[in-house]
Amino acid sequence: MLATGLAALGCAGAGAAAGPALAATAGRLPGVTTGPRRTVLVTCLAAGAFGVVALGLVGDPARRYALPAFLVLAAAGVLLTVIDADIRRLPDTITLPAYPAVAVLLAPASLLGTAAVGWPGLLRAVLGAVAAAAVYLVLCLAPGSQLGFGDVKLAGLLGLALGWLSWATLAVGVVLGFAYGAGYALVLLLSRRAGLRTRIPFGPAMLAGALTAVLVGDRLAAGYLAF
Repeated sequence: MLATGLAALGCAGAGAAAGPALAATAGRLPGVTTGPRRTVLVTCLAAGAFGVVALGLVGDPARRYALPAFLVLAAAGVLLTVIDADIRRLPDTITLPAYPAVAVLLAPASLLGTAAVGWPGLLRAVLGAVAAAAVYLVLCLAPGSQLGFGDVKLAGLLGLALGWLSWATLAVGVVLGFAYGAGYALVLLLSRRAGLRTRIPFGPAMLAGALTAVLVGDRLAAGYLAF
């Protein structure tokens, strides 16, 4: 437990150190907010995301070697969150390179440690990516949908990572993504900050759902099944 806490603190520190660079990267896109306050926000997001990922993985001998892959995902997620919130876009230049980066780092993680998930874990990751992307593609193509193809590509990336952990983690991540997105939309509607036709960024909700699933996904799934 102490080792997990120390690892989380170390990763949070790494996220904080990466925050200014992430803020600068996001700020290169037209329309994305820049300045000291945005840098502080991105730094806090990165520190939190990196720390949560470490808390969810390091204590599990079957998952701890996947930490580098999920830190890459967390960094990409922070970028996508602030960009989507500002300009309603999930750029391919961030999402697509994250696919091979995460996959390459998951491959050795599948074979390391006494409780290695092995090749079935990698197969589950690929199937998870396909399944998550397929669900979002169907919803994206539905009449009146506010989802875009950027959301579909992000869903595949999250499915790759969460599927590697377990089917339960993937399911929880997807469900929570929709729950967070619906909750955020409801708050905006009730506060009259958005209308029924307002396009609401969904990427941050998807990423928040994935982050929650990494931390407590299996426990939430087990609790639901035992209810």
